[in-house]
Amino acid sequence: MERRERRSLVLNLTRMTTQTALPSTVLPGSVRLAGIAWSGAVAAGVLESAIAVTRMLADGVIGPGDWLGLGVHLVVYVVAALLIVGLLRGSRAARIALTLLLSVVGLASLVVPTVADVAGGASVAAALGGGGLLGGAFVVVRVAHILLVIVATAAMYAPTADAHFRKRA
Repeated sequence: MERRERRSLVLNLTRMTTQTALPSTVLPGSVRLAGIAWSGAVAAGVLESAIAVTRMLADGVIGPGDWLGLGVHLVVYVVAALLIVGLLRGSRAARIALTLLLSVVGLASLVVPTVADVAGGASVAAALGGGGLLGGAFVVVRVAHILLVIVATAAMYAPTADAHFRKRA
C-alpha cells in the first residue's frame, strides 16, 4: 500500500469514527462536564483498586476473595464506561443508570463505611484508608473519587442538561 493510500485510509477511518462517535448535536457544557467528571471518577476507582492490590500484595495478605472483588470492580468500571458513552450520546436511560448505580449505590459504598468508622472513633484519614504503604495516595485518590461523583451527578442534572435530555425524549 502506497503512502498516499495509507494516509487516505487513515483520514477516512478518522472521519468515520468521529462522525459516528457522538450525535451531531452540540452537547451542553454541563453534559460534557458530567462526562469528564464520570470518566475521572472511573479512573480514580481504577487507581484505588491498583493501590489496594499493591498494598495487599506488599503485605502478603491477598486471597481469592480479594481477586473476586477486583473482578467485580473491573466489571463495574467497564459498565460505567459504557454508560458514560451512552450519556454523551444523549441516552436518558444511561443518565438514570449512572444516577442509581454510581451516584447512589456507588457513592454510598464509598461514604457509608467511612462515616461508620469515624463514628466508631477512627480518624478521618484512617477511615479513608490512610496509613501503611501508599496510604496518603489512597486517601487523595478516594477523596477525588468522591468529589468527582458529586460533580458528575450535579452536572447531569443542571438545567442545561435537563433541557438537553428532554429534547432527546
